[in-house]
Amino acid sequence: MIIPVYNVESYLQTCLNSVIDQQTKYSYRTIIVDDGSTDKSSEIIEKFSGNASVLIIKQKNRGVSVARNAGLDCVDARYVLFVDSDDILSDGAVEMLLDKAFENNADIVEGGFDTFNDGKTVSHTKRMTGLSTVSSLSGFPWGKVIRASYFKNLSFPAGYLFEDTIFGFILYQLVQTVYTINEQVYKYRLNEKGLNLNSKQTPNRVDSFWVTIQILSELDKFGIWPSESLYTLLLQQISMNFKRTFQLKPKTIQYACFRILTDIVNEKWRDYSVTPPYQHLDTALKNKKFGDYLVACLEIALR
Repeated sequence: MIIPVYNVESYLQTCLNSVIDQQTKYSYRTIIVDDGSTDKSSEIIEKFSGNASVLIIKQKNRGVSVARNAGLDCVDARYVLFVDSDDILSDGAVEMLLDKAFENNADIVEGGFDTFNDGKTVSHTKRMTGLSTVSSLSGFPWGKVIRASYFKNLSFPAGYLFEDTIFGFILYQLVQTVYTINEQVYKYRLNEKGLNLNSKQTPNRVDSFWVTIQILSELDKFGIWPSESLYTLLLQQISMNFKRTFQLKPKTIQYACFRILTDIVNEKWRDYSVTPPYQHLDTALKNKKFGDYLVACLEIALR
């Protein structure tokens, strides 16, 4: 398990206990990456230094992607599981996920999760039990076990928010066998101080756009080629990027992103078609109509 940590002293002990106290027949190692914390997180981590199943990595603050990648460099296991340091791994999660992973020789096994805030459950996200497809998976790194070999040549993009965009565009394009279970294996905290929630009004939101561009430029390295399904995913991501950035100023940011996107779409994706609700967006990008692009993105956001 890989847990990147940065200034989460209020929640860290609970998180680490939930991971290290898992009751399971499987052996596992917990890799804690202290990403230059300046609060008492480092002191909390140090309490586990005598645990033989815990590896502690300390580094200067370089962001969650670099922290996860540092953990991946130390993985010596068939499967990897990511946990965010303000969240909680449900009791029995390791046992339930790995049982199905080994029984089905699965590349990914994902369970359901609860979203909570101030100790109260806000929502339950369920999964069906059985063999499934990547379309049933969340885009989050957590709540699932993943065959570790996929990360031999795949890493999280350093220096960006929304680093988990690599899952939909790369990881999920490569995996073969997906299994889901209906048990709740993870508890996701709505932490207002968390990285993504805390960045809603900051210029860093444009990272959603830039990380998409970087990933698109590297698809061929993984043997991933344009297809209608991948183009639909791209349009979904473009509309999501717009939703994340439309409040940013100056508004020329939106236009600059649009111009780059039109070049990409017309160069590699012009011959691919889509179904509703992305047809309007598809046409706007291929015809380079900025006004139509804005309207199409708003239509999708309001659905």
